[in-house]
Amino acid sequence: MRTADNGSDDDDPWGFAAARPPKAPGAITNEATEGTSRLDSSPYHQATPAGSRLAAETGDSVKILRSRARSLALALALVFALGFITEVIAASRFVHLLGPRGLAVIYPLGGIGLVAAAIVQITWIDHIRRDLAFIRVTLSYAAAFTVALILVAIHSTTIVGTGLIWLLADQLNFLLPLIVWAIIGDLFNAGEGRIIYPWITSWRYGGQLVGIAIPALAPFVLVPLGIPLPTLLIVCPIGLVLLAVLLPRALKGRAIGQGTAEAESHREAIASAWKFVTGVKAFKAMFVTSLMAFIAGLSIEGSFLTAADEHQGSEAKLQILYGLTLLTVFIICWLLQRFVVTNLMERFDIPGSLAILPIAVVVGGVILIVGVSTSVLPMVIVGVVAWRVPWWSIDDVARRAALSLVPDERRTRVSFLIDLVPFASGLIIAGGVMALTSWLGLPVLAPILAVVFGTMAIPASRLMIRSWQDALLNPQLRRRKRLSD
Repeated sequence: MRTADNGSDDDDPWGFAAARPPKAPGAITNEATEGTSRLDSSPYHQATPAGSRLAAETGDSVKILRSRARSLALALALVFALGFITEVIAASRFVHLLGPRGLAVIYPLGGIGLVAAAIVQITWIDHIRRDLAFIRVTLSYAAAFTVALILVAIHSTTIVGTGLIWLLADQLNFLLPLIVWAIIGDLFNAGEGRIIYPWITSWRYGGQLVGIAIPALAPFVLVPLGIPLPTLLIVCPIGLVLLAVLLPRALKGRAIGQGTAEAESHREAIASAWKFVTGVKAFKAMFVTSLMAFIAGLSIEGSFLTAADEHQGSEAKLQILYGLTLLTVFIICWLLQRFVVTNLMERFDIPGSLAILPIAVVVGGVILIVGVSTSVLPMVIVGVVAWRVPWWSIDDVARRAALSLVPDERRTRVSFLIDLVPFASGLIIAGGVMALTSWLGLPVLAPILAVVFGTMAIPASRLMIRSWQDALLNPQLRRRKRLSD
């Protein structure tokens, strides 16, 4: 276990984020002696008695870290399982009922809804205990889902209820995980996060896989029995209530953020977070990169859903195709997380890892142009997979690592800006792309514009890489070490 530093500041709390020369075989670093780094894997090093002892100590340390993180990893998995069950069912039903016109409406509403929910939460989210914030948000969404389910059950409001559930699913997949990650950031310092974040992310993948597999396979069971597909949505409010009760109990006595006593208006809270982002050039470049990449990626997503609905012709078939496509994405993501992502993080550092997504959306857009132009469904599927895989693998882990550098009292608010605002803005602008595509009757227009926006993200990502070393020296990013639990 790490020892306390009596409150002194760490000169480089995320040292692994900076480029380093390769270690000599058998070399033992200070980080390894603390039990927070992996050992050199050379046969010579493992053959030595000291290497064997160090391997055992490191293995025990990793087990302890995983034990401390297990309840949070399970909570994150359940959040995403519930979120994706609702998203796949609601998206398939809504697109089938309204077609591309529906996307032109629901995308902007989704973006506006995300921003509105964030603004409601931003004034108090960092000023109360994290567990209390989690309870408030979770129970609020449970109540909202219950209202939406009632609307779905009424024939005259079923479209409104389905759209509302899709909007809530987006919020559930974005806002609630931010609070869980903020708690994780409270409990693990930067050196520990290097080891534990990929492991926690792998649990999230498990939850997403379950959340995608259930609606993808459900039609094979429910349709023959005559049970409406939206019946599955009832698991969401039930699961959220369970989370609100069980996670705070698991966190009882842990050193999570207590919040601050300072009260802020909406304008002050937003200005504080925005000042932080614009005050660190690398974070500002990260914001612009994410904005352009999400506009491109969500335009790809809308184009895929439209083409898939035209090809499949029924709600059940579209739900199966959408679910199986996302299931394929997460199997790939899990394999990457298991064997590749950590090595990529070591090789490219945080900014280099974040720069992969803009390239991926350009590639995905080009593939989708071919697929839509030729009406070849497999090419359309490959196009959406090309952007989804890096978004949910290397980009997500790198983003979590970057946000761990933000001081505790600002982390959730800055996460809203870095994570949520680009995605919400991407939904709004992608909605305009889908409206223009539908109005002109040119399905290929959406992936073409996706390539344009993806290309615009590349210069910003290069600036992020160039300015990262200076950002590590910025006093706004320094965090005080804490004694681990």
